[in-house]
Amino acid sequence: MKKILFFIALPLLLVSCKGIEQYQTSIDELASNWDSTTTTVTEFSQMVSTDLTQQTQKLAGLDDMLASATLSPEQTQTLEGAKKAALEALGGYPALQQNINEFVTTWTEKSAAVTALKDGLAAGKIEGDIPAQISELSGLVTTAAENLTTWKGTFETVKSGADQAVGSLTQMVADFAASK
Repeated sequence: MKKILFFIALPLLLVSCKGIEQYQTSIDELASNWDSTTTTVTEFSQMVSTDLTQQTQKLAGLDDMLASATLSPEQTQTLEGAKKAALEALGGYPALQQNINEFVTTWTEKSAAVTALKDGLAAGKIEGDIPAQISELSGLVTTAAENLTTWKGTFETVKSGADQAVGSLTQMVADFAASK
């Protein structure tokens, strides 16, 4: 009787062990893609934030320069118009950052699922529908790549406008300072 149970249980044991191992390549690939995408999204988010900080510091520096300047009413009006244009150009950054941050929130929440798959693979036991989990998370990696393409295009547009507006204001301040 023990031999019969052994021969019945052995194939079940082998099938159950094989079940998790068959997902190793998919989980390893997902984990690798997830990690590299995390790095790319994080670096991009930091780049956007850094650029906004630099642009804002440029404007603050111009305000400091103008605080001690004696300007005609026409110059003041011209500078106020240029400053308003620069601030409007910088207005594209918050929407971009909000979009990135919303995605990063979802990404961070789903990171636990990737970790659970990796840990489950190492432990030899994964809960739930493994193919569905891999598919969902792989889809999020694809979405991240698509978002990055869109965000980069938006960033280039926003940065170009901000560079132009802040650059024009900087030149105007320099010209007015030189004329004194």
